[in-house]
Amino acid sequence: MSAMETSQAAPAARPRTVTSLGALYRLLLRTQVTVPRLLGIGALGALSVLLGVFARLGENEPVQAAAEMCAYYGLGIVVPLAALWLGTSAIGDLVEDRLLVYLWLKPVPRWQLPAAAVLATVTLVVPLTALPLAASAVAAGAGELALTALLAASLAACAYAGLFVAAGLWLRRAVWWGLAFAVLWENAGAYASDGTERFTVTSWARSILSTVQGVDVELSGRSVAAALVVLPAIAVAGWLAATVRYRRADVD
Repeated sequence: MSAMETSQAAPAARPRTVTSLGALYRLLLRTQVTVPRLLGIGALGALSVLLGVFARLGENEPVQAAAEMCAYYGLGIVVPLAALWLGTSAIGDLVEDRLLVYLWLKPVPRWQLPAAAVLATVTLVVPLTALPLAASAVAAGAGELALTALLAASLAACAYAGLFVAAGLWLRRAVWWGLAFAVLWENAGAYASDGTERFTVTSWARSILSTVQGVDVELSGRSVAAALVVLPAIAVAGWLAATVRYRRADVD
């Protein structure tokens, strides 16, 4: 093949990759969007706004009260549970509906389905959790915290999405394993020592909250610059782990 033919063939392959990834993304997005999921996660997000109102009416300083609500309820409960519910089901729904075999047989690179699963999960989790947390900061009278809370929750959502999509491929009953991880490790084991704290998503996300003046929350001793790198890196690591498993899987 001549150099000119090679240069013409390479650009032609790129749209096919983008097109196939986009098609998988849209498929997974449709399978993840169900009324019970939207109502359940939406209720958790709405509760965060209500808690923001209560924080404003409390006796504590509004910024600190809003930061504690975002850290303990938002980053500790809402974001991981939403990512768990959607992430583990992203490919799991295809298995239950017996659609995965059709995707497996298509001439699509194996990395694309896990990537589409992570992207679809993030697409849903961020607006359903991060935006309400930002709104809760405004409701608490701590508008200066809103963008920081939005960033912290969004990056935490990316990290959890990667982890739970991978868990959905590697583990049976991934929802229960993920729930144990979110409750026992992220919300209990993190307080055991500084050594365990640094291996939790929530500690890195909470460190971003600490950039706002007057905010002091537990488990926020990590470097903010490092947090901006570590949280996306966790998402990428989860995608790679999911890809490895998907390549080795036996699909019926």
